[in-house]
Amino acid sequence: MMTRPIKIIIADDHEIVLDGLKAILNPGTSGPEQPDGLLPVGINYDKHPFQIIGVAKSGEDLMDRMEVIRNADVLVLDYSMTGMNGIEAAVLAKKAHPHIKVVLFSMYESDALIKDAFACNIEGYVTKGEGRQRLLDVIKRVYKGEKMYPQIKNPSVSIPGAAKAKSGDLPLSKREREIVCEIVQGATTEEIAQKLQIAFNTVEVHRSNIYRKLGINKMTDLVKIALEHDLCGG
Repeated sequence: MMTRPIKIIIADDHEIVLDGLKAILNPGTSGPEQPDGLLPVGINYDKHPFQIIGVAKSGEDLMDRMEVIRNADVLVLDYSMTGMNGIEAAVLAKKAHPHIKVVLFSMYESDALIKDAFACNIEGYVTKGEGRQRLLDVIKRVYKGEKMYPQIKNPSVSIPGAAKAKSGDLPLSKREREIVCEIVQGATTEEIAQKLQIAFNTVEVHRSNIYRKLGINKMTDLVKIALEHDLCGG
């Protein structure tokens, strides 16, 4: 049983979206809004596992609020905000608070934007058209340490400005390249194992070998290399 809520800060420059997120993430609350964002005492957190502890209307506003609110678990950020965008705000927030997880909540379903967010170590990406339940599920799963992203429609699309190199330059086997492309698309080890019909531990061994061959130790470095070499371009 969950004994404490997942503490969330939301940021969007549209009041109607903020109101919607409040209604979705803090359901069942009534009466005047509590200044600290707390849900009623005795609430069942298995049914209502989220707690909004801060609201911001821009990336800059978020940075100011995080100077005061330091116990957030997850940030839910709009991408397109006046001034600093959601990715820029996420990078700064994670630099100051490395423990925090970020879910980008965007109206844009863009492969390039999705890859950009992934390369910046943002844990989750939800489009505003995917629905309430998808957002709730993604927040829960990124809080537990997973990466949650939409399916890339065109893997050959790269982050704007990324340098291109030949995929043949990489010392990877065909199977290792397949696994890299699954990782770039946000698949978990379990999902990769199921899709490729291999054992979970086999995927982990391949992942370790990939990191060793490329001389890296972070997933963000792996994604950047894959994009630079157009590894998943078909």
